[in-house]
Amino acid sequence: MILQIINIGRLHPLMVHLPIGILVLAFLMELYFRKKASGTEYNTITFALAMAALTTVLSVGSGWLLGDDGGYDETLLFRHRWMAVGLAVGATLLYLIKKYPRAWSKNFYLPLFIAVIGLLSLTGHFGGSMTHGEDYLFNNKETKEIVITDVDKALVFHDIVKPILDDKCISCHNPNKIKGGLIMTNKAQLLIGGDSGSILKAEEGELPSLTHHIKLPMEDEDHMPPKGKVQLTAQEIELLEWWIGHENCFDCVAGTLDKTEKISAILNSLEEDTSTRALIAKEAEIVSEDWLATININGPVITKLAANNPLLIVNLSGLKDLGKSNLRVLKKYSENIVELNLSNSNFNDTISSYLASFKNLTKLQLQNTLITDKSLQKLSDLKHLESLNIYGTQITDQGLEQLNTLSSLRTLYTWNSKITKEALDGYSSKHPAVTVVSLDEDFFTPSILEPPSIIADTDFFKDSLEVSLDYLFKGVDLYYTLDGSEPDTTSTKYHRPIILTNSTQIKAVSHKQGRELSPVKTVGFKKSNILPSSIALDRNPNDKYQGQGGNTLIDLKRGSNNIVDGKWIGYQGSGFAATIKLKKEELISSVSIGAFSSPEKWIFYPIGFKVWVSKDGNNFKMVHTEKIGTEQPNSDTKFQFFELNIQPTKANYVKVEVISQHKNPLWHSHPGRDCWLLVDEIVFN
Repeated sequence: MILQIINIGRLHPLMVHLPIGILVLAFLMELYFRKKASGTEYNTITFALAMAALTTVLSVGSGWLLGDDGGYDETLLFRHRWMAVGLAVGATLLYLIKKYPRAWSKNFYLPLFIAVIGLLSLTGHFGGSMTHGEDYLFNNKETKEIVITDVDKALVFHDIVKPILDDKCISCHNPNKIKGGLIMTNKAQLLIGGDSGSILKAEEGELPSLTHHIKLPMEDEDHMPPKGKVQLTAQEIELLEWWIGHENCFDCVAGTLDKTEKISAILNSLEEDTSTRALIAKEAEIVSEDWLATININGPVITKLAANNPLLIVNLSGLKDLGKSNLRVLKKYSENIVELNLSNSNFNDTISSYLASFKNLTKLQLQNTLITDKSLQKLSDLKHLESLNIYGTQITDQGLEQLNTLSSLRTLYTWNSKITKEALDGYSSKHPAVTVVSLDEDFFTPSILEPPSIIADTDFFKDSLEVSLDYLFKGVDLYYTLDGSEPDTTSTKYHRPIILTNSTQIKAVSHKQGRELSPVKTVGFKKSNILPSSIALDRNPNDKYQGQGGNTLIDLKRGSNNIVDGKWIGYQGSGFAATIKLKKEELISSVSIGAFSSPEKWIFYPIGFKVWVSKDGNNFKMVHTEKIGTEQPNSDTKFQFFELNIQPTKANYVKVEVISQHKNPLWHSHPGRDCWLLVDEIVFN
C-alpha cells in the first residue's frame, strides 16, 4: 500500500506543468481584460484560478511523495517543497479573492498575483536544479564539443564513453539528483558506484550493473534510462560494453585496444569529417525542396550532393543560350553550390562576373566554353576551389598566372588550351600540390557517343536561318534529317552549315566507326513572317512563372527545360486569352503555340484553342476552334508547337485562347488538384 502511494509521486512530472500554464494564462488574461473588458472575462478568469489552485495542490502532493523516494539534494528539496506549499496557498488565495471579492481585497489582488508568478518561477527553478543541476537556468557556459578527427588517437573514456553518459545518464545521477546513491559525473564517483555497489564490475557469469540495467526490458522498473527518457542506441550500448570489457580503462587510447569488426565500424563512424565540403555543409542553410522542384523541371539541373546534405551540384553543360538569368536564379542558394558544370556552353567573359557569387565552389568545369584570360580573374575569391577544368578554351599563359592565388587548387585540366608546355612546367614547379592534367584527345573521348550540338543564333527567323552542327571531339561524323524522319548513317552527312528557309525540325546523330550510333538530338526552328506590335492578356500569369508578362509570348525566344528562365508564362488551374496587335494588316493562315508538359510536375499541354481576328481591335470574329484532348498516362518532360491552320484571313488583331484542363487527370498521382499550363510563344504565318 505504501509503495502504491509513493508511486503516485511519479505523476509529478506530468502534473507540474498544469498549474504553470494555467496560472500564466490567467495572469495574462487579467492584464489584457483590464484594458479591454468584454463583460464575460470574470467567469473565465475565476474558472482558470480554480483549476490553477486545484492542480497546484495536486502537484505539491505528488511532488512531496516523489521527494520521499529519495535521491535528491536535501537542501534543494527543502526549498522546492516549501516554496511549492507557498505557491499552493497563494493560488488558492487568488481564487478566493476573485470569487468572493471584498473592499479590502481590491488593492491586494494584483500584487498577490505578481508575487505568485514570481514564486512560481523560483519553485520551478529549484525543481529544475534538482533534476538538471544547480543554476541550470542561468548557466551560460558553452560546452566544448568533442571532435574526433582520428578515432585511433581518441581517449576511450573522455572522448567516447563520457559523452554517452553525459547525454543519457547525468540528468538522474548528478550531485543534486542522486538516484540510487549514484553519481556519474566523474571517474571517482563512477568507481565508487551507488547503493548497490559498483556499476562497472560484475560477479562471474553476470553483467556489470551498468549494462544490466540498460538491457532490462523497458517495462521493468529498474530499466535505465527510465521509460519516457531518451534511450541509448544499440551502438552506444556496444561501445559501453567494449569499454567495460577492457576493465573500464579510463586512460586508454582507442587504437591500443582490441576491436571486433563491428566495433571498428562503430568507432570509424564517430570520426568527424573535416573535409572542405563537410565544413561548408555545417554552415550552409537547408535548401527548399519547392525551390529545387521549380528549378529542376527537366533535370536534374541541380542535384543534392547527398540525400540529407545541403550542398548542391549544378549542371548547365551544353546550353547554347546560357545567359545571366541562368546564373541569377541560383543566387538564393549560391553558397550551397560546390560543383558547377558550364562545359560545352556559350559561357563567356561577360557572364563570368557571376562566378564570384559561388564562393564555396570546390569544382568548376569550364571546358569548351568561350572564356578567355579575363574570366580567370573572377576566380581569385574562390578560396575552396580544388578542381578546375579549362581544356578546349582560349586561356593562355597569362591566364594561367591568374590561378596562382587559388591556394586550395589540387587538379587542373588544361588540354587543348592556348597554354604552352613551358608555362605549365613553370606552374607545376611553383605549385607541386597541383596535378596538371594535359593528355591526348583519346583520354577524354567517351565510350558512348553523345548527340551533336545543334547551334543557331535563334529559334525563330523571318527570311532564312543558318544552323550548324558540332561535336566536342574530332573524328566523329554527324548525320541529320529535315523531314522528321529518324537519322542514321544513310541520312545526309553534315559538311557545312544548313540554311533553313521554312519552319523545320532538325534531327541529328553522331557516329564513329566501331561504336553505336548516338541518341537523336532534335531541335525545331520556326519561321515567322508576321511580326506582332503589342499584346494584352486577359489575366496575369502566376507569380512563379510570369516571365516578362505578355511580351514573353511574342519575343521570338523559346523557353528551355529550365522553366524559371523567364521565357515561360504559367497559369495554375486556368487557361488564358491573349490579344495581339500586328504591326500592320497581314494575311493570317496559321497560328503556332509553344507549350510545355511534365506530368510529374503537374504541368500539362493545353486541351484546346480558339482563334479570333479583328481589324479594329473591338469587333472580333472566330475563325478557328480546335480540341486536343487530355494526355494519356505518361511521365515524360517535353515541349512542342501546336500548329493551328486557319482559313487565310486579313487582320490587324488576333485573339488566341489557350484552354487548360484545369485539374490533374484521374491517372495522376494527385488527381483533381489544380494543374499547370505553361506557354512560351505564339507565332503567326
